[in-house]
Amino acid sequence: MATFTSLNMEDDARHAIANGIFTAVTSDIPELVQDYNLPTSNGVGLFRWNFINKNISENLGGRFQLSYAKRGPWKFLLLFERNNGITFSIMTEKNLSKLQKRLPEGTHYLESLIASNTGYDIVEGQLSLEFEQTSRDSDAINKLREELLSEFAGIIKNHILILFDYDDSLVISARAVLLTPELGIAYSEDWSHLLNSPYIIGKTSIVEDMRDDDNEPLVRMKGQKETPSEDLVSISEKPETANI
Repeated sequence: MATFTSLNMEDDARHAIANGIFTAVTSDIPELVQDYNLPTSNGVGLFRWNFINKNISENLGGRFQLSYAKRGPWKFLLLFERNNGITFSIMTEKNLSKLQKRLPEGTHYLESLIASNTGYDIVEGQLSLEFEQTSRDSDAINKLREELLSEFAGIIKNHILILFDYDDSLVISARAVLLTPELGIAYSEDWSHLLNSPYIIGKTSIVEDMRDDDNEPLVRMKGQKETPSEDLVSISEKPETANI
């Protein structure tokens, strides 16, 4: 058995996904209820997923391939990062816990997505007796996997499940896990510190533009004689003055 040691993924992408979840639950839904002056928030648990999907898609800005897979009336977001061959989906900690205790009679989409996560040691949790005694249809699992991933171009190696936990309108944790086909956790990476840190779309390019501006030569006034470059002193190079 092998050990999954690291998730080869840019920190900015982690931030984009984690903050997309946080903003949907803590800001978007409460603002929607307030804007329409709704006396109740029935169905908010399901409706928040529309904001989660929207926020993550916009934050990533096309860096991942994405599709909206359909299971009955439900559509869920699937992401694919081609460079490392990993697909991603999102789920709550509560729903995963339910699946680990008892799988539905039919094939669940998560079973299909993690079917290729084979050969890894389980580092967290144990298989439940109910799961061990449950016979699963491998043909149906593989067929559904092909359907779910059919829109992606590239070699798919593993699937990572992004989990979050919440209390009412506050997201309290987020992490990325690699599940074995038996729903055991072979790898877990905490993303909680990225939740409420503001995410600015396109911030990388903005920083690069500012860095380029710092490298621009000083502009001479019209008619001013050219001064040798060694005599030019930028603002950042001026000697520090006494504390004011």
